[in-house]
Amino acid sequence: MLFKEDEVARADAMAVRNECGWYRWTHDLVDMEGPDSTKLLDYLLVNTVAACKVGREKYTTMLDEDGGIIDDLMAMRVGEDHWWLSTLYGPQMMRWLDAHKGEADVTYKDITLDIDMYSVQGPKSAEVMDQVVADKVDDLKRFEILDTRVGDVEVRVDRGGFSGELGFEIYCKREDSAKVAEALAATGAHELYTLEVYVRSLPMEKGMALRQDYHHLTPFEANLGWSVHLDKKGDFIGRAALEKAVEDGPKWAFVGVEIERESYEDIAQNEIVYKRGIPVGKCRQMIYGYTVDKNIGFAIVDAKKCPIGTKVTIGSNDSPATIVEPKWC
Repeated sequence: MLFKEDEVARADAMAVRNECGWYRWTHDLVDMEGPDSTKLLDYLLVNTVAACKVGREKYTTMLDEDGGIIDDLMAMRVGEDHWWLSTLYGPQMMRWLDAHKGEADVTYKDITLDIDMYSVQGPKSAEVMDQVVADKVDDLKRFEILDTRVGDVEVRVDRGGFSGELGFEIYCKREDSAKVAEALAATGAHELYTLEVYVRSLPMEKGMALRQDYHHLTPFEANLGWSVHLDKKGDFIGRAALEKAVEDGPKWAFVGVEIERESYEDIAQNEIVYKRGIPVGKCRQMIYGYTVDKNIGFAIVDAKKCPIGTKVTIGSNDSPATIVEPKWC
């Protein structure tokens, strides 16, 4: 049965929440450069990436013409006309670029197989990083990038991550990956082994979702309205739809759900959410939160019918649940 407490998983979660944990998890990575690269990205993304300075990065979403989210990513400005796009869907990003670059003077390639990434997360992550990299990271601002070294290995570090804690990511060439792992292991910091913990449980507790959770919602419905810059100059894909969405108000709400009993049948993605037996939405994912000791999940529900506090059931086994804010700690 899923969602059952596991000693290894709990140890992984506690390390990140209380001290420091590290793990290897390589996002897909697209390298883009050229004199029109920034202009093209500003057209494809809802955030004003043109305002991003070299050595900084921005979280943003990418929309279709209907204003629905088709990807979320980190846009990293590593040079004046040079970007790294960190996404979980590199091949899809490449196809989207092919379809919309037009006459833009840009080149891009998927470098996922060339680059490895290690994530170092937790309140003591800066202390661990200072043992590993040549330049101290103590003053590195959130979403700031630093080119430095691990021993004789050149690496790129950014202050960020997917845990909701202080954290850093180390990018290196694939052939140098073992050296970076050895350096991290030598610090004595906890190495995470449970994929479900660092991809789902830890982020969910902090309200951090995957693209698959809010795919095709507008950023406003997905609680990402803060990332939308309707006041930026120039057009971007989905602008007209978002402007209409502001006028109409949200049809769907991206919410949290808490299961009200400790033991129940597995709840799969897209299980139906019911209110008094009537379908009102879908559960997007469910997991055990080891640092909050609850069975928690994300759901997309009818915005008008399911305010916070609504009692619902999920799936064919009528698992009782409550609609809550999508953040637990």
